[in-house]
Amino acid sequence: MKKDKILFVVQRYGMEVNGGAEYHCRVLAEHLLERYEVAVFTSCARDYMPWDNFYPVGMSKLNNVAVHRFPVEKTKDEAYVRELSAKVNRGEKGAETEWIEEVGPFCPKLIAALKSEGTLYKAIIFFGYAFYPTVVGLQSGLKHTILIPTAHDESNIYKEMCYRTLQSASAFLYNSVEERQFLFDRFGTGNKPGRLTCVGIELPDVSNGKLPERDIQDQDYVVYVGRVSHGKNFMQLNRYFIQYKRSHNTNLKLLVVGRVDNEEKLAYHEDIVYMGYVSEEDKTLLMKNAALLIMPSKYESLSLVILESMALGRPVLVNGDCEVLKGQCIRSNAGLYYSSYAEFEKALDYMLTDSNAYTQMAENGLEFVRNNYSWQYVVENVSSLIEEIGRNREGEQLV
Repeated sequence: MKKDKILFVVQRYGMEVNGGAEYHCRVLAEHLLERYEVAVFTSCARDYMPWDNFYPVGMSKLNNVAVHRFPVEKTKDEAYVRELSAKVNRGEKGAETEWIEEVGPFCPKLIAALKSEGTLYKAIIFFGYAFYPTVVGLQSGLKHTILIPTAHDESNIYKEMCYRTLQSASAFLYNSVEERQFLFDRFGTGNKPGRLTCVGIELPDVSNGKLPERDIQDQDYVVYVGRVSHGKNFMQLNRYFIQYKRSHNTNLKLLVVGRVDNEEKLAYHEDIVYMGYVSEEDKTLLMKNAALLIMPSKYESLSLVILESMALGRPVLVNGDCEVLKGQCIRSNAGLYYSSYAEFEKALDYMLTDSNAYTQMAENGLEFVRNNYSWQYVVENVSSLIEEIGRNREGEQLV
């Protein structure tokens, strides 16, 4: 039996891409292959600064998904983006269009292909509410679209162009309870079809694996996984860990897994080890052998690495100023959160020294992921929304 076609639209896509939403897109696309013929429209970029054309233009297959790459026609200038954003906020005429093109990745050929070929797909699933392919693609008039917004309370979401983007989606897939409630309350998305939970946790088998760095064997360490960037609030963790080491006579290290953004100014310390990009297997091994995972980000719609850490039996310590991360800790009882250095220090000490509390948090995390983030449930959940908007589309065509 021939499968229906679905399409994902995302700013970057690839095994080397270091980003939570992009990784989410890839694993969701691959798991939906059991139900659908899956394609992806994306840019040629690997890095979002400055939207480099790393991958070749054209179609290729990655893990049986057809990936169509389109060239980025404008590099990103972060200072100019901030200047344009200020103009948009002041209501200057014409600034919005230039702003979203500068935010990027600016791929007009992707939009042209979307307009000409979009009707071939039962559903088109967009990632991220504030990137050029989503903003322009969702406002191109297609009627069978699903948005995974990856939204949080930040200034960009209140721009008129982003508001129109949210209103243009036919349906929504929400990453968390907090994200859904925020969009319901502020933007009225509750009147559109939607589902909660659109990613599962499935880790590679690393039972026979070896840690990738010889000098961290048998070392006590905590781990950060993700982009080493201002947007992830990494500098706060950088400062907090150095301050912690100054007042604690301990061999504890901080392992940092992920590419460092070009503009990120780091404070180096002998017990902070920058691993750079590593494979999924090595990332899993590093997390599994850590004491716990720390996530300092203030703005998340969901943290996959938090869930992966829980699935590995490792508790988490997160920034309590992020309602999503705080909510994940509260609902799972698998971690603690902080809103100041004093709270960070106290929580880290507690988790590293109270073995009973640590063991209970580890068990709670395993149970939380097992009950809420199985891929079998996610595939059924997402497929039910695809089928719902497919029926709605057929009904509109019959009228």
